[in-house]
Amino acid sequence: MSTPSNFGQTPTTNNNFENNNNSGPKRMTTIMGVAIAALLGLCLFLLVSKYKQGETLESTSMELQEKNTAFTELDSKYNEAVTQLEQQKGVNAELDAKINEQLQQLQTQKGQIETMIREKRDYKSAMARFEKQKNEYLVQIEDLKKEIGILTESNTQLTQQTQQLSTSLNETQGKLQEESTAKAALVSEKTALETEKAQLSKKVDIASAIRVKNIQVKSVDVRKSGKEKSKAKAKNVDKLSICFTTEPNEVVPAGEETFYLRIVDPTGAPLAIESLGSGVSNDKRREEEFRYTTTASTNYSNGETNVCGAWQPGQNFVKGKYSVEVYNKGYLVGTGAFNLK
Repeated sequence: MSTPSNFGQTPTTNNNFENNNNSGPKRMTTIMGVAIAALLGLCLFLLVSKYKQGETLESTSMELQEKNTAFTELDSKYNEAVTQLEQQKGVNAELDAKINEQLQQLQTQKGQIETMIREKRDYKSAMARFEKQKNEYLVQIEDLKKEIGILTESNTQLTQQTQQLSTSLNETQGKLQEESTAKAALVSEKTALETEKAQLSKKVDIASAIRVKNIQVKSVDVRKSGKEKSKAKAKNVDKLSICFTTEPNEVVPAGEETFYLRIVDPTGAPLAIESLGSGVSNDKRREEEFRYTTTASTNYSNGETNVCGAWQPGQNFVKGKYSVEVYNKGYLVGTGAFNLK
């Protein structure tokens, strides 16, 4: 019974061995198929990538070429515009200034278009506007030239008129010069006469001043009764009486004459109280003002006349030497002095 059992198992072992031998080649085939598929996929990927890269490079190259072409075109248009505008210069300063302004504006436009080219914006329409602007500038220049031509003609006419007027003016100036010379001679003669007249008038004015002499000052104490008594001490003096004598003067017509009395105290200050008749007058010789103390008037009859004036300030006098000045018609005509103890 056992022998048949072992006999029956031997064929099974042979079948397994045959299966194992067949699976090895199949696995290898599968691996190689996968590897080949992977290689084919990689090759396909690389081929597609290279194709796209080539397209990108070609596109970039075309863009660069287009930009270079655009920059070249722009430079050409700009240089042409500059040449055309520069050729218009030399007519006058006003037109040159206008052209310089236009050149500056075109340069600004050129910079803007260059930026548009770099940024891949619509530069072609801007390029067209650039060309149009240049043509408009040339038209403006021609218009200005026409205006300048008209102005030049007008200036020529004005120049001719100016020359005629200048000739007439020179003739008129010549006549005026002659008249002016004659007038200057008359003015000089008149000035000399007026100077001589002023000098004579001043001499007459000085001569008309009545000189005085014998100036006497009496210092008195005025009592309550009204009586006056001479005093020499300053503390006892209430009033000063100034008297003098006029000298004969035939130049002065007879009539009322006023003399201005100026009393100067020991400190050099003039005695003056406005409410008591003091005031200001002119010293014609020194050409300056002076303050006077009081006045004295008389009916002058061309001879010696005694004249007196008084000064009673209502306040004490100071000790020392006093001076007295007498003025008539603005001139100093006499001086005197006195002392108070």
